Amino acid sequence: MFILTEYDKVIALLLALVGAQEDATSFPELVAGGRDLAFPVTVSACPRPIGRYEIEGETIICGVVNVPENHAAPDEKRMDIVFTVLKSHSMYPEPDPLVHLHGGPGAGLLGGLEKFAELFDKWRANRDIVMFDQRGAGLSARSSDCYDAMTANIIDIIGVKTDDSGEPQDKNGQDPFSQCIAELRDAGVGLEYYNTEQNARDVAAIVKTLGYETFNLYGISYGTKLSLEVMRQNPEGLRAVVLDGVAPASIRLYDTLALPQNEAMATLVEECKADEACNRAYPELGEKITEAYVKTAAGDVVLDGEPMPPLYVGLIFSIRNGNYEYASYTSYIPAMIYEIANGGDMPTVKRIMGMLTVIEGKPHIALDRPVAEDVEKFGKMAKLNDEQERILKIALANSGLLKDSSEAMDLAIDELKGVLRRHRELGPLAELFDAEMIKASTPIFADKSRAVAVLKGLAALQNADPSKELLRGFVSEHFEDDGQQRLLALISAMTEEEVQTSFDMIRSSVGGVEKQFATSAHLTIYACQEDLPYNSMESYQTLTKLLDYPQLGPTQWDAGAASFFKQCEQFEAKPRPGFHEPVVSDIPTLSLGSTWDTQTAASWAEEAVKTLSNGQAFIIPEAGHGAIVYQECAIDMGVAFINNPMRKLDDRCVESAKPTFYIAPWVEN
Repeated sequence: MFILTEYDKVIALLLALVGAQEDATSFPELVAGGRDLAFPVTVSACPRPIGRYEIEGETIICGVVNVPENHAAPDEKRMDIVFTVLKSHSMYPEPDPLVHLHGGPGAGLLGGLEKFAELFDKWRANRDIVMFDQRGAGLSARSSDCYDAMTANIIDIIGVKTDDSGEPQDKNGQDPFSQCIAELRDAGVGLEYYNTEQNARDVAAIVKTLGYETFNLYGISYGTKLSLEVMRQNPEGLRAVVLDGVAPASIRLYDTLALPQNEAMATLVEECKADEACNRAYPELGEKITEAYVKTAAGDVVLDGEPMPPLYVGLIFSIRNGNYEYASYTSYIPAMIYEIANGGDMPTVKRIMGMLTVIEGKPHIALDRPVAEDVEKFGKMAKLNDEQERILKIALANSGLLKDSSEAMDLAIDELKGVLRRHRELGPLAELFDAEMIKASTPIFADKSRAVAVLKGLAALQNADPSKELLRGFVSEHFEDDGQQRLLALISAMTEEEVQTSFDMIRSSVGGVEKQFATSAHLTIYACQEDLPYNSMESYQTLTKLLDYPQLGPTQWDAGAASFFKQCEQFEAKPRPGFHEPVVSDIPTLSLGSTWDTQTAASWAEEAVKTLSNGQAFIIPEAGHGAIVYQECAIDMGVAFINNPMRKLDDRCVESAKPTFYIAPWVEN
């Protein structure tokens, strides 16, 4: 019997890549335009990276499905939804794929395709995986991106400080978000159709035209709200549903912004109380949390010579929610709270806070070796370009310093795939143009005013129709001497495909820095129209004051809540009858909450299944927002459930993930 080793697989993959034919495909129906002509499919290149063993057209395919902006008027304005299908590893797959519905709304997922593919790989053992960026999200957001507003405010958006001459000017005194909404309305974008009802109809259309009669859903965060809406209005062919990080429309999500974090804190108190050693070492932990807030507010707690802000008390809990790529520090939290409340040297606080790092603007506690995100963070600090950052990652991987040294092989293979695609399909000049532009930009970025002008110029190109004339104009305006001449010569030699690729690369680079603004804008468009007046600032304030730890309001949540409700004044609320009623269904449903989820309360997982006759709910310890991101056993639960939706699962995952607690040396025995 011949068994393929890891090296055999890699060699086979490389041979397949080098010898692959451009017309080879395992997805003939999609290449032909999809099964339903009302929702035509156009195949296109997948966003990179796609994963070590993926071959486009064979194991993975990407493209767009064209859907109506308003499904009730299919002959009017339309939009493209970007999708991917990951083919099952089995030669005899089940006919019903797992369709992942991402969070947000507005977050998207195909920009991080490889990571999501890894996350759902166990389901792929016997069924296809379907993923797509929802309308107004990620790569599907072109129809609702406000490029002019983002271009005008690009410097503010990326956080670059300039002198007075370099500051972007407000448009009629409006803030960037108001400019964005005004631009979309002027362009005739039907903002009222960016909602969960239309999204649910997109799901049905996409599944159908991709060729599936039956399907399963895995929703995370907003994806759970969307999954529940599919169960309500488009259940045809839906076999089973997993909800993870549950946000039902029946919950007043914006009135209860601080509730999930409060619940996570209360859960830790109960876990410590139930643990004999923890309860003996840290009795009355809940009262100590309140005491820690009081003492930090009074300026009585000093860390590294400075008064500790009250915000830090809540951050100890909320950082845990996003700390999925590092070792857990849950066991240290009771000791940290006691040290803050009691004052003094605080050795545990100093130890953990000393490991605090910031990745993509979010704090993490690094109790593990560096991973790829750390390299990206330090690469940005060192002002490395993409090629230099990639070399750094490969060097660290080869030296064994990265968390997974096999990442070197992933990087090398992905680079080979990119090179092959560029040379076979697009030609090499687009990449060469990008490299030459980076090289020629070095002296420009030494001059702040010129750098601002270049950034604005790039931002202005992202929504333009690709053409050599526009590229020439940009180069002639911003570059000089030999650099300008080399760039102009490359533009002249480019094919139309290479020009298109250059504009795609510009959109990708500029879109990366605009991502947070765009995501926030799209989320607000959804929420302000369909969650108001079901939620209000007055109700938020009332409910927050009733929490176990009402200090969460002024220290962490009040400012964001006020900003959200203020922005919503620009919209006309469009509540839909019955939308906020609990979904009633007999479709088998697995609902997962997480004890460290400070975005959607763990208890909402149990709330969602109260009206689902075949629903079962579990609260996963030591997991944050999206249990499968944190706990392997949550993936195993999901796989077992989708394979047999009527199976009643037990608590073994819950029991295996419970934390143990650190007993500080200063605790009296």
